Amino acid sequence: MSVRTDIVVTTIFEPAWLEGYLRNLRAHGRMDSTTLRIICDRKTPDSVYAAARDAAAQGFAIDCPTLEEQQAYLERLAAPAELVPWNTDNRRNIGFLRALESGADVLISIDDDNYCPEDVDFVGEHGVVGAAAAPETVSRVASGAPWFNICELIDFGGAAPVYARGFPYRARVAEATAALSTLEAPPARGGARIAVNAGLWLDDPDVDALTRLTLAPQGRAARPESVLLGPQTWSPINTQNTAMLREAIPAYYYVRMGFPLQGMRIDRFGDILSGYFLQAVAKHLGDGIRIGSPVAAHRRSPHDLFKDLYHELAGVVLIEELVPWLRELTLEGDDYATTYASLAQALEDGAERFRGFVWDEGGRDFLRETAGCMRDWLALVARIRGA
Repeated sequence: MSVRTDIVVTTIFEPAWLEGYLRNLRAHGRMDSTTLRIICDRKTPDSVYAAARDAAAQGFAIDCPTLEEQQAYLERLAAPAELVPWNTDNRRNIGFLRALESGADVLISIDDDNYCPEDVDFVGEHGVVGAAAAPETVSRVASGAPWFNICELIDFGGAAPVYARGFPYRARVAEATAALSTLEAPPARGGARIAVNAGLWLDDPDVDALTRLTLAPQGRAARPESVLLGPQTWSPINTQNTAMLREAIPAYYYVRMGFPLQGMRIDRFGDILSGYFLQAVAKHLGDGIRIGSPVAAHRRSPHDLFKDLYHELAGVVLIEELVPWLRELTLEGDDYATTYASLAQALEDGAERFRGFVWDEGGRDFLRETAGCMRDWLALVARIRGA
């Protein structure tokens, strides 16, 4: 039986990225088994809808609901009004739900400024999810320390190390960095099955604004190897070029941003928090995280880096303290939904322990609000599964 794959993207820009994915699906025989779900927003130009109609006329499976159709869909699921706000990257949650409802075996999340590689089977490379972690699917294992920096797999042509967005600053030291060893046999425990696959990105990498302002890194090439995170080793995971098993979708709500913290508003970390939460659940269940192929080109849309820095600062501070706590957390549950519910409860119960900058001015309330959104998300998942 063919594996059914859904690719989800949200966009407010011209659809320059679309043609490359269509060519790739056609070239590698993935048209019949892949649905491309384009979730528009109030700022999305009409050209996106036109491009979606044209792709559908060519025989591609395209789901590009209008704004009215999106609203009707959320209302049918009885979603709280603010769970998926307008004019945010959070809209991709609609695509995640529709992928789950459609019966997709694999979900791939992309950004509209990530361009599909021409020389590889994009869907096929992500198709390692569900497979066993073995020398055929993974070449190296990162272990022996708490952290692996995904940017180690990218050549930036410079001496200064480059770290992925969401990588804690306190962990940017040698003693916290995992060592790579060759995977010679499937892991005896922890990570035997690949549940999540995080692809790489060249050109303008996914780093934070501070790194862009100080280093302006440009990814030249990716190392031809893939890495499995050990049970005790973590890495940031975003929504660019990232795939997961259908079973994991209940633990992948894109966290709502915009909450006021210390006079700022947290932004640009919804995907990073989502990735850490998913990672916590997968590790609890003994599933593995693979990092490596496929490699997309990140031709970043226009950004004001100082504005990005302002919006990211609260998230940077929050990650510094939240993720070490998350790494030590003991969860309960025997599947992604029940374990995610356990995580939501732990966030709510543990919020009070955090003190200091950002925490005293909204941070604890942000965790409580996020826990509530996670429960609302699980309720939508339950309605879809019960339909």
